[in-house]
Amino acid sequence: MVRAPRPALRRLALATAAMALCVASTGGGLRANASAIASPAPSAKPRPHRAQDPIPLPADLPIPRYRPGAPPFADGETLVYDASWIGIPAAEARITLAYNRAHPEWWTGQMWITSSKAVDLLYRMRDYFSENFQRGSFQPADIYILQHEKKRRDEWRVAFDHSAHLVTSVKRNAHGRIWTRRFSGGDPWGPFSGAMMALSQPLRAGQSYTFDVFSGGNRYVFEFTVVKRERITTAFGTFDTMRIEPSVLWLSEGSFRSQARETTLWVTDDARHLPVRIACAVFIGEVVADLVKVTNAPASGPTRTAASSSTAQSTDP
Repeated sequence: MVRAPRPALRRLALATAAMALCVASTGGGLRANASAIASPAPSAKPRPHRAQDPIPLPADLPIPRYRPGAPPFADGETLVYDASWIGIPAAEARITLAYNRAHPEWWTGQMWITSSKAVDLLYRMRDYFSENFQRGSFQPADIYILQHEKKRRDEWRVAFDHSAHLVTSVKRNAHGRIWTRRFSGGDPWGPFSGAMMALSQPLRAGQSYTFDVFSGGNRYVFEFTVVKRERITTAFGTFDTMRIEPSVLWLSEGSFRSQARETTLWVTDDARHLPVRIACAVFIGEVVADLVKVTNAPASGPTRTAASSSTAQSTDP
């Protein structure tokens, strides 16, 4: 049981990032100052960067270019997901997206993942993730990650050079040791920007969509297949949804391939495509993350069916 929460929660974060546990920032005191929560103490003897040749995207891997649709989220919208593992509360994921106040041409997406009190006894997780990306094209600008798990504390800063088709990721641990990785070719999305682009597409049943997504120190090329329409009921309500199953076509770090398998997403069958459930298989059972709260939502959603649960939490307009 000690090892179960870690891969499960990592897989939740991956599914969230790649397809879109979605986005919104600044609502209700949830805004975080990345510099305040993220700057590690400088090491007395920081170790130098470990440089390497860029990891190329395979030349024979075709990746479609999609036109951005209408943004599925509102400025300041906040979504909260509760994750459970075999019935045990495992974690909370809080996701926000807002217009960047310093750079109005950007969206800023943020995500906090906090393990539950029960899981804290085994594997304490306090992770933070943010991404800045263009409001019109959803093109990513930069990514910041703080991963604080048990006694480990790692920090990533990622920069996208679109003219050179190059992504540079710099990782620094609590002891000041630094690693640099570069990725060349194509024009990958970040997790939030990729989520916005994916959810803004028509997402018709029977169709597949391919996205090149960079997340921290790894690059994934996903294929998302919209399997069928399906009605599901959660604590938040009953929804007509589309069931989506992702698969990995290529990734830069092969040892993480299993983390992207056996993951299923349910998004509302409406214009918003709001993710209401994510299920990730682990070696015993599965982790299920359900949407439990939405604040500062646009008037268009989320859309519940007539069979919606009377105990569901309300959505603030």
